Amino acid sequence: MDKELIPEFFTVSEITKILKNEIETSPNFTSIWVKGEIYNLTYHSSGHIYFTIKDEGALLSAVFFRYANKSMKFKLEEGMNVILFGGLTVFEKRGSYQMNVLQARPDGAGELQKRIEQLKKKLEAEGIFDSSAKKELPLLPKRIGVVTSPTGAAIRDILKVALRRYPNIEIILAPAIVQGDSAAATIAAAIEELNNPKWQIDIIIAGRGGGSFEDLMPFNEEAVVRAFYNSKVPIISAVGHQIDHPLSDDAADAAAPTPSAAAEIAVPLKSDLVDEINYHYTRIQGALLKKLNESKTGYQNLISKKIFRTPIDLINSKAMLLDDIQTRLISVMKTNISCKKERLLQIPDIYRLEKNLINTKQHLFQITIQGIEKMSPLNIMKRGYSIVEDSSGAVIKSVDNVKAGDKIEIRFNKGRASSTVNSVIKEE
Repeated sequence: MDKELIPEFFTVSEITKILKNEIETSPNFTSIWVKGEIYNLTYHSSGHIYFTIKDEGALLSAVFFRYANKSMKFKLEEGMNVILFGGLTVFEKRGSYQMNVLQARPDGAGELQKRIEQLKKKLEAEGIFDSSAKKELPLLPKRIGVVTSPTGAAIRDILKVALRRYPNIEIILAPAIVQGDSAAATIAAAIEELNNPKWQIDIIIAGRGGGSFEDLMPFNEEAVVRAFYNSKVPIISAVGHQIDHPLSDDAADAAAPTPSAAAEIAVPLKSDLVDEINYHYTRIQGALLKKLNESKTGYQNLISKKIFRTPIDLINSKAMLLDDIQTRLISVMKTNISCKKERLLQIPDIYRLEKNLINTKQHLFQITIQGIEKMSPLNIMKRGYSIVEDSSGAVIKSVDNVKAGDKIEIRFNKGRASSTVNSVIKEE
């Protein structure tokens, strides 16, 4: 009889590990916000807080470890409505899942979040968060302005990091209240003060260390966000936050998750600058040496030429060439002068020829004038002839062109007479 086939199976531990891996690595469950009512609250002696969060339809176990809840500014109470941030985990021993809480807020914080979102939309519409408005941070600032509490950890962290990275840096503190109702006004005023040219600030770091959602609210206030945007000096928002993202980050020219990180952004590492300067110095020095060697070689090649060894030879050569050119030029000029002189001697007496030509032309002119005078009507009229003209001045050439009663003008050799035709007689 064949043994009954046994199907493949999972152990309980394997199933639990698979579920744990799926839940704890899924983006949908690693960073989530959950809202509900606290139930079955327990403050353990270890400092951890265990409770259940519930709504009308379900329950969810939760644990708030000591390292996460030590900065909490309020006390969890049974029946309190809260908003929790964290991720889901699987507790393998019990085969159950629970929420690992990283931050807790009273449910009233939801109203603050709505107000922040409304302000964000308003400022976005004005272009306050546009990337085109961001100013470039200086490469090596000489003087840094810091806006924060003078007694907080933020200023100590900034001083420690900045002076370690570049001991020559100057830091000016503009004290401000960074928590509470009056914080926003003092932060905005401190930023404006550091923009005064008399301080000669190259870059500003404004912020505070970490805190609860309510503690960070001043950096979500409109006056502070506008102060970040209106700053003529490049400004870094340095609000210590792991979860919350204040609006000052969006309005600033750069944002850092902590004041220490802001100091690292603002202040270059002096050793890096020294290394870079040495690198460029080495490159420049190498390039100069190469250029110097090339010039030296060119100079040596140049001075080795004959012209620089015996320059008088070049002068003598040019002088001989000049003498040869002068000799040939004089010879050519003499030849041309001789040719021109011979041609000039072959030309006849121009004056005599021109005078005879003028006399001939003058004689012909006089003959022509005499012929014209002989043909002139005036000469004919001297012999007793006259010219008859009608009233319009036209010459009457025929008896057919006149009739009795016409007014006529008779022109004589010297003078004229007016007359009236009495009769016309035609003759063959």
